[in-house]
Amino acid sequence: MKSSYPMPDFRKIYQGGIGKYQLEEILLHISLHEEDFPVIFELIFDSDKQVAFRAAWTIEKVSAKWPQWFGENQISRCTDLCLTTKHTGMHRLLISILRYLPVPDPIPVNLYNALYYWMLQPGFSIGVQSLSMKLLHKYAKTNPDLLQEFLIILEQTDPSEYTPAFYASRINILKHYK
Repeated sequence: MKSSYPMPDFRKIYQGGIGKYQLEEILLHISLHEEDFPVIFELIFDSDKQVAFRAAWTIEKVSAKWPQWFGENQISRCTDLCLTTKHTGMHRLLISILRYLPVPDPIPVNLYNALYYWMLQPGFSIGVQSLSMKLLHKYAKTNPDLLQEFLIILEQTDPSEYTPAFYASRINILKHYK
């Protein structure tokens, strides 16, 4: 049943900037008005990069709480944007969003390969590296051969080439397989 309230102007809200408190208000609103989710989702593709980033922050929280709200098309669009964005923060948020969503079948090969690249290139932020590692792990667990390859690659990484945070993420994954 559609409610008869005036929909907030989310784009205007995001243009003005949001903090954690405003984010919680938006999430409360969405929990009561699921029909507004697609409006906010579309804002991650906005030409204003700040609006897109703030919308992605919201969508990341939505993906953690309500992954069932995401359809195949939305997952595909998040994947495509993740592969093409040059905005580091947006990149990190999109990987995090995908981490909360069901594993696609089949796993997109271009994303899978890109996750390895992002994880293993020291030039990427630790957030991107760590989230790439976690998403790769989630995907690899669906196939014994992929998992074996993933674990071998993690075991062969040289700790001197990565940050302590990267290495801690690596150890946390590997300890489950010893």
